[in-house]
Amino acid sequence: MSYLSNKKILLTGAAGGFGIEYIRQLLHKGAHLILSDIDKEMLADKASSISGAEGRTIACIGANLASPAGCQSLYSTVVQEVGDIDIVIHNAGILTYGYYHDAPVERLYQLMQVNTVAPMHLTSLFLPDMLSRGSGHLVFMSSVAGFAPTSFETAYSTSKFALRGFGMALSGELSKRGVSVTNIYPFWADTNILNSPSYGQKRAKRVPSLMIDSPEKIIGAAIRGIERKKLHVYPGFFAKATWWLTKLWPIIGRQPTQEDLQPKKA
Repeated sequence: MSYLSNKKILLTGAAGGFGIEYIRQLLHKGAHLILSDIDKEMLADKASSISGAEGRTIACIGANLASPAGCQSLYSTVVQEVGDIDIVIHNAGILTYGYYHDAPVERLYQLMQVNTVAPMHLTSLFLPDMLSRGSGHLVFMSSVAGFAPTSFETAYSTSKFALRGFGMALSGELSKRGVSVTNIYPFWADTNILNSPSYGQKRAKRVPSLMIDSPEKIIGAAIRGIERKKLHVYPGFFAKATWWLTKLWPIIGRQPTQEDLQPKKA
């Protein structure tokens, strides 16, 4: 029997590419899912199309995690409709491409709220219940950009560095209290994040298809890591390779700018 069988799992960002794949694979593991996304109707429609599984979907909840009120509302709804949660998978995330100073400051606040503050906020709400039971699992979808600084995705990279650090620090606090922590670091994947908005004149480069992993493979590796209660999971060849390369060449993520290409003045 899988570690995930009969576990009540809250999944945020459940209507996206990773989210749908998580639903598919977690249901086949026998999990009981509480799904959340900003668009409840779209989420319910997508979730209802996934069948042939051992588990079941308990609830689909609309929640806007770009605000503290949205986080509190999600928690309150889950407690009222479902009760205790065994595992929370913090999967919701957004990306902004371009020179950092070209992005509207409102977008930067939104990005940091969804990618970093919301997982921290939700953890502060769900963790006390887990500690009182002496069991639970917190899963954070970080990114390769969370350990390899990625130019032209500066805000996104910053948010994922912070999320990675949060998970690692929290793991130290919880290591002897029955609550596990897992950080996931995907490389580029065939999801909607490839269509994230660009700001200013800097356009997102097309990622070579060879370097794009399938959500199925990434989430499969993520779930295996969760089942083994691993702290760090690097799903796929490019994620693992980037991790080792950053150890050998710490500035691997820095991309040259036009200024770098200009001849230096004497």
